[in-house]
Amino acid sequence: MPFLSRDWRSPGDQWVRTSEGWERLKLWRIKIFERMNENILARLLRLAVSEYDDTWHKHQPHIHYIKGISKERKVMTSLSEAFVHLDMTGAVRDIRRFNYVKKLMFLLLTRNFRYLSGTSQKNIINILEEMTNQVLKTDTNVPAMKALLNCAVNTLTDGQYSHIGSECLWNKHRATVSKTVAKLEKYQLKQRHCDGKPTLDDLPEDCLRCIFRKLSNHSDIIHTGQTNQTNHTVSSHMLLWKQLCFFHFTDQQLVVFLPQELDINEDRVNWRYIYRRCYKRFGMKDIFADHLAICCHCDTLFWQSIGHPCFSDSELKSRPLSPEAFLDLFVL
Repeated sequence: MPFLSRDWRSPGDQWVRTSEGWERLKLWRIKIFERMNENILARLLRLAVSEYDDTWHKHQPHIHYIKGISKERKVMTSLSEAFVHLDMTGAVRDIRRFNYVKKLMFLLLTRNFRYLSGTSQKNIINILEEMTNQVLKTDTNVPAMKALLNCAVNTLTDGQYSHIGSECLWNKHRATVSKTVAKLEKYQLKQRHCDGKPTLDDLPEDCLRCIFRKLSNHSDIIHTGQTNQTNHTVSSHMLLWKQLCFFHFTDQQLVVFLPQELDINEDRVNWRYIYRRCYKRFGMKDIFADHLAICCHCDTLFWQSIGHPCFSDSELKSRPLSPEAFLDLFVL
């Protein structure tokens, strides 16, 4: 005889019907606060701080990671739950986390998007929309966002007849991405008004060198060097490309293209050429100002810069997670 009563080990989820389809009630409540207007949230925070100044704490997005099922618990942490509880949609508004989320979306679009659940697919599309809105608002990362949307278009086109889920939902994804692409194509770079403040052209070469050394992407250095003669001179300096080589590549990788030239004369080494050869073979190292981590005490996923509430009183120990390592935690 089948067991018909509620099982306390796996009580099931409550669902609510929205305009976008059926959503889990516990995740839908969290999304309500994510989609609230920024002005309303700022006002609520000011009221909360003024009334409860001593007890108010900064919100720390986190989720307890459940590795597997057991007799007591039949539920595993899903990717869609992690997206909601880690506030991936809100993370793209922080410039420090934008590159991490961008890399995460690229991996999902190129590898497992067509095999994900409908809830996870909707979360990814919503994140892409929010990323586009943030790019248009801040005038940053426009080329990277165009490349990511083109990847989304190709993924939706290739998986039209081999995806998991309803055809209606897949067509809705394609329509949403098409609208997002059209919105980004209308973008025009805004010229800075003449406000009398110093610009990049007014800085001396020493200041320009310090600024160029902070750029980790070679394309930014090349494009800036094409603006005028001074920037071209600074961007062509071999010391700058030497620092880029040692930053992005290991000694073993550099030795592949420097077996004998260093023994002859190091000053004659074309570090720009070495960087180009290493970049074509090994690729560029990913740089993230903020990243996800997992706590070694309580197995909680959280953003490294924000932290999380941990039950352990000992020193905090965590393991940083690359986008690839984060996706390996879930069954995709």
